[in-house]
Amino acid sequence: MLITLEHAEKVRIKRGRLDITKNETAKRLNVTPRTLQRIEAGNYDAPKRIYQSVMDWLIEDI
Repeated sequence: MLITLEHAEKVRIKRGRLDITKNETAKRLNVTPRTLQRIEAGNYDAPKRIYQSVMDWLIEDI
């Protein structure tokens, strides 16, 4: 499942808004820091579990 550039931007914006580090963000998403780099770069063909984790984290504010 593709994490687009728009998703990546939203992850970076939320991380900045929460003022948390990349390592803390990776822990909250239950991914490695290297995977978080790929997520934040965008156009990442993520496994379903990672995609779901990112989407859940992005919509938890709603």
